[in-house]
Amino acid sequence: VPLDSTSTMKPITKLWLLFMIFATCAKNSLSFTNPIPNKIERSNVIRHKHSTSALNALIDPMLISDAAVASPEPIQLAFRAATFFPQPFWILLILLPNSGLTKKVMGGLEIVTMCCLIHFFIVAASIAIPEGATAPIDGFNALFDVSGNPQEAYMGMINYPNFASEEWSHVLTWDLFLGRWIWLDGLKRGIFTPHSVLLCNLIGPPGLLLHLATCLVTGKGLPGNDAQEEIN
Repeated sequence: VPLDSTSTMKPITKLWLLFMIFATCAKNSLSFTNPIPNKIERSNVIRHKHSTSALNALIDPMLISDAAVASPEPIQLAFRAATFFPQPFWILLILLPNSGLTKKVMGGLEIVTMCCLIHFFIVAASIAIPEGATAPIDGFNALFDVSGNPQEAYMGMINYPNFASEEWSHVLTWDLFLGRWIWLDGLKRGIFTPHSVLLCNLIGPPGLLLHLATCLVTGKGLPGNDAQEEIN
């Protein structure tokens, strides 16, 4: 199936436009000026009755503290960069998968590396600033406590703006890395990939599942074991 099939361009374009509208709405609704209410009644804090005292100690201050109110401006700018920098390259992968421009720009790891650098900046800047907008190390301990409530711990940590910024850029970077891999596999084996890459952009891992299903349906088979091929 030709990758540039015009029969698929119109629905893909519509889906992309819907995605961009959604992203714009999400951007406009985001505000780092006061992401956490200054005062929340302690009675509104929902605790699991079996939560550990360490986990409660993590969550309570975060919900009622006035300190965790905003990220420094450089991190806010990096958050914007992490959100919008990758989008033009998704357009290339989805709408122009066979284009020479797409192959030149996305064939190497330069763009993904730039996303990694943005993420690294957010992490480094978060470590460097005083406590308040950055989740404490106790949060990670609670997150990986098999006897505790990891989901509740994560919900507590995500209220820290710097942690939310790190996680968001983390997710977007890996989504692009995976979307690029799907596109490369399509080029290598002649498989239609725009629909899979689009889904990867929207919700991540299901895009890979769709690509694998496409491989099977088109009779191309699943991707091989590259490491085993090198050994042989």
